[in-house]
Amino acid sequence: MDHSEVNKRLDKLAIGSVQSNDVDVIEEDDQTEDTPVQRSYATILTEEDIQVRMESDIQRLSDRTSLSIAEATLLLSHYSWDFKESKNKWRDDAKSVRECVGLLELDSPSDDKEAFVCGVCIKSQPPENIASVSCGHRICTYCWTSHINKIINEKPAAQWFIWLKCPASCSASIGRDMIESFASDEEKSKYYQYLLRSYVDHRETMKWYPAGGSCCAIDLTPYSGNSDVSCLHLLRFCWNCREEAHSPLDCKTAAKWVFENTVPCPQCKRRIEENQNCSLKMKCLPCNYDFCWHCHGDWTEHGEGTGGDLYTCKSDAASSDQLWNMAESAAARYREYYGNWDSYESLINIAKAKLQKLDTDIQTLSNTQLENVSQLKFILEAELQIIECTRVLKWTSAYGYYLREDDKLEKLNFLTQTQVDAMILLDKLEDCLKTLPLFVNPKRLPENNFKDFRNTLTDLTSITRKHYEELVKDLENGLAHVVSAASIRSQIAYNGEASGSGSNHDD
Repeated sequence: MDHSEVNKRLDKLAIGSVQSNDVDVIEEDDQTEDTPVQRSYATILTEEDIQVRMESDIQRLSDRTSLSIAEATLLLSHYSWDFKESKNKWRDDAKSVRECVGLLELDSPSDDKEAFVCGVCIKSQPPENIASVSCGHRICTYCWTSHINKIINEKPAAQWFIWLKCPASCSASIGRDMIESFASDEEKSKYYQYLLRSYVDHRETMKWYPAGGSCCAIDLTPYSGNSDVSCLHLLRFCWNCREEAHSPLDCKTAAKWVFENTVPCPQCKRRIEENQNCSLKMKCLPCNYDFCWHCHGDWTEHGEGTGGDLYTCKSDAASSDQLWNMAESAAARYREYYGNWDSYESLINIAKAKLQKLDTDIQTLSNTQLENVSQLKFILEAELQIIECTRVLKWTSAYGYYLREDDKLEKLNFLTQTQVDAMILLDKLEDCLKTLPLFVNPKRLPENNFKDFRNTLTDLTSITRKHYEELVKDLENGLAHVVSAASIRSQIAYNGEASGSGSNHDD
């Protein structure tokens, strides 16, 4: 079985056994301690689903305004696919809207059936070879096809509605009915693809699935909590920045972490990682440029006389040793935290690889344990929870790196202990899942054992999920309760010292 087929089957298990592509996916919540815990839902939309929603909005506006489908499409796209604004603008001043959108009205449309001259090529044409938009200019079919295809092929898609006007140099807009009649199949496809993209891009609760080559979108409910969203192909991403999910870090800090140990090459501008050889001399392999890690200056300007690779930086020769020591200390600290981060990343990749085998095991279990595949999704949910928890632990490494100096020790000690506790719970879940192969052969264990396995694995998955949700909530809240506890202890210690001083004075 190829990987694409496996992924499709895993997706169905991950979201439950459903008949529709329009499904609910749980998104982790980011409620404060004073608000009740809720779960938000993201809806996975295929191109067909998006098309249905878009056409429904167009039809609704057409019904409300008595405009044609082509005219309603132009009106909605002009007002960024906002149905309410489009409807209200039309209701308040239809004449101004017509002028703005390019939906002109002819005072006395011509019914002349005789041959006429095309307003573009100035050639005589029979009536069946002519067509007009709202302005009434008579244009031959050849000129319409040439004009439309040229704009779609040569102009940026975002400017199509600006340029798709009557070729007779007027402001009348070209609607989808004309695209359908005169554009080539390739240009039609481009046009309708742009309509779909424009529809999604202008909706606050809808975004394109960030995986490359995907034709799906995610529609998030308005009451959503934090920005982590799970969807197809096991991808978990941030709704705000559309990068990998990075809770408990915010988008700005996560981006900073990614670039923490890199600098842009002064010559080609590509970001490169710091050398791991205790040298401040950097070499950009793509362009073969040598430069200084500290001042980003050309390395040749520093000269060998200053000490070779361990040189005196030209930016401050008097304090070169101090600068180098500070830079190396900072780099060593980063490498320590990054090493932990990278280790968790490796564990995530191992867990994802196991999902491929789980598909085979689940299909076998469906036969041996007489269970429906959808009833075995608790197994996949356990492995997905392992991946998610490991992802959280990965980002806690970056979280620890950015702890502020004030109350840093208290928070760092708490974070370290929390990571240990979280790993213990995660190990229990993994150990339970490792017993799955015992149930592939029904003759090896009695049926009741599989029921016990189901109950244990389900309970451990739930407990682990809740524990990590609380962990993320604490970290996103800045470990405020740790600061409070430290402040209380400090106050108690201070009061004790003050009381002792007072007693000695009285004596």
